[in-house]
Amino acid sequence: MLLEMHISMRRGNFDLTTDLSIHDESMGLIGRSGAGKSTLLGLLAGTLMPESGRIVLDGKILFDSGKGIMVPREQRPIGAVLQDDRWQSDETVKDGLFVAYERTLKKRRTLKPKRLIEFLDIGHLLGQPMGHLSAGELQRVLLAKALLKSPVLLLLDDPLASMGYFANAVSPFLKRVRSELNLPLFYASHTLGDIVQFSDKIVVVADGRAIPVGLITELLQNGELIQKIGLGLIENNIPARVTAHDILDGCTLAKTYGIELVLPLRGDLPLGSWVTVSIPANEIALSRTYLSGISIQNQVKGQVCALIPYGNGMLVQIDCGKTWLAGITLRACRDMNLQEGDTIYCLAKTQAFSYCPQESPDDLSRLFN
Repeated sequence: MLLEMHISMRRGNFDLTTDLSIHDESMGLIGRSGAGKSTLLGLLAGTLMPESGRIVLDGKILFDSGKGIMVPREQRPIGAVLQDDRWQSDETVKDGLFVAYERTLKKRRTLKPKRLIEFLDIGHLLGQPMGHLSAGELQRVLLAKALLKSPVLLLLDDPLASMGYFANAVSPFLKRVRSELNLPLFYASHTLGDIVQFSDKIVVVADGRAIPVGLITELLQNGELIQKIGLGLIENNIPARVTAHDILDGCTLAKTYGIELVLPLRGDLPLGSWVTVSIPANEIALSRTYLSGISIQNQVKGQVCALIPYGNGMLVQIDCGKTWLAGITLRACRDMNLQEGDTIYCLAKTQAFSYCPQESPDDLSRLFN
């Protein structure tokens, strides 16, 4: 896949300019709410029209203001689950899926509808009108429709946010679809923790511009861009293995790199199972010493490996077996006299963590032709 997207658009007082060239890569789009992530995906999907510029996908012109070309969404080889998607409220789920599948050329069909319906657990919804679905049900149906189109590019506007617990199963499925079908995926979110599940490449949307950054690690070294997106969007994602459930004390215990974490209770997870633990950088406090007599249950020892200034704050990278990121004020950094190489403790409340099961080796090949 080769995508060239050089467009500009104005909506009221909002201007958006993109200058992107992407080749066979999945990409994350990150930015504050209202930054233009959904607008950018809508322009690419064909639900919105730019004022000027060109969009070319694999040599096919999707939009060209100079030549007067505007290919409608239905004819673009792009699958999309967008925040502003519209549908006929009285159309049944079955009819919507059937239309999406039948519009796809037989030689391009890569997913079996029956198996896809089973996996996304929407079989019981087939007779339901689209307008009667819950938010989570609707997102799963729209994802099925997007994939039945057998696209060369899949756009996702943070669809997992409304799927609740079912998102834990859909995430590994999307990773498998991406790899086995060689399907590039653009995932837009307002949190970095969601994006890293699908891509290590990032585009920052801020100040009316789409700014290609490259690797996520490069973003974490750029204080100016961190300031643009906001520290609350930076999350730590930590692999850990569940070791115990303390029902009486209301917590689950897990280990990561030999370190024990005290997490919110999830008694449904099997002992020994792997989970991905997430915590925002701005939920981590730092201390030079281990503190006793406090309610904070997690005090993780590490070594400062980088100090990244951003605006009026400092992003501290700490090696705790895996790199943790903590956001503190410049004053706190000065008062602690933090330097690279210092030993430090990362302090985090139990309820500040969220976590979900990691991808299992379950065989999903039954979904594919």
